[in-house]
Amino acid sequence: MYVNPEIVKTSRKRARADEGCLSVHGVYGTTKRHERVTIKARRPDGSHLQRGAGGLMAQIFEHEIDHLNGILFTDHAEHLIRLPAMPARAGQAGIPSGSMHSFAYFGTPRVASDTLALLIERGFVPAVVVTSPDAPKGRGLALTPSPTKTLALAHVIPVMTPENLDAKAITAIGAFGCEYAVCVAYGKIFPEELINAFPGGVLNVHYSLLPKYRGATPVETALLRGESETGVTIQKMVKELDAGDILAQETTPIAPDETARELRPRLIELGARLLVDTLPEYLGSNVTLVPQDASRLSAQAGATRAYKIKKEDGLLSLPAGRQGSPQQDLENWNKYRAYADSIGTYFMKNGKRMKIALAEFAKGEFRVLRVIPEGKKETVYKG
Repeated sequence: MYVNPEIVKTSRKRARADEGCLSVHGVYGTTKRHERVTIKARRPDGSHLQRGAGGLMAQIFEHEIDHLNGILFTDHAEHLIRLPAMPARAGQAGIPSGSMHSFAYFGTPRVASDTLALLIERGFVPAVVVTSPDAPKGRGLALTPSPTKTLALAHVIPVMTPENLDAKAITAIGAFGCEYAVCVAYGKIFPEELINAFPGGVLNVHYSLLPKYRGATPVETALLRGESETGVTIQKMVKELDAGDILAQETTPIAPDETARELRPRLIELGARLLVDTLPEYLGSNVTLVPQDASRLSAQAGATRAYKIKKEDGLLSLPAGRQGSPQQDLENWNKYRAYADSIGTYFMKNGKRMKIALAEFAKGEFRVLRVIPEGKKETVYKG
């Protein structure tokens, strides 16, 4: 117990984390908290103490001390969502146990938790949620649950966090007797044995117009290639990556100045809505499965894979002056757009890394406006 705690020191670095509070029940959002804090307080016996904390414990200290100062996490959180009251499950509140289709939900990051929230709102409550194990996060490397696990536990949904999808894990998942599964950004490739464990199959939300851009980075790849449109696909999973039959697709335009930071949330919302609209039709056997067009795939052989990105992919080639060739400028602009919400982009100057904080593409010219020089604060770039 800490009496009259105060934060006396904080780290320079902050980290984003999902957060909720019993004072605002059912509301969740993303906060930016210090990775480490030091507090001073009194013990119940009146003696003084001072201690440091990192990771989740630092987040808890900041959250609770905010309360003492009349501040709720909602006062400075981003991406607030209000979760609906949990719908009754089969066998509860007069709902016959055979009237609902039991399913498992696989997902890990925020995109998966946002989709799960919409499923729950529409009455699709999974029998079990399978997500990645708690992972070290922040400077203190405190074990932190995934956003999907946090949401599932808030709705009293059983959660599994297997390290590997091996025979033991598949048996444990199968014990829930689910008819089908939904997978959104789970983070692991499904073995064929797991796919076959669900009589109704595994439905997957993919953020491209399959068969285009199969793989891990469809959003980034569409922007890298300067596409003017993209979309989402609901597919029935098969062993080959992103090669399943298509249940539904929806197209959306990409604005010339749109970055992944704006495009990705739009696709997440579009995919979640398409999934919940498609599920009733699928479960009622009213959906025609369309095989992916192999001829279209072969015709675009160079444009169908969306490979994992590496930090060095964010390196831009900038000429000595502000302006390069039109082709190089366009490639730099598309990289800046594609990596805006992930690895970011940078260039080297005098042997130092210059991270690009803000850039523009005007009259066919790529211009760097603001940078973060290595070891320094953000500043205007003067070329």
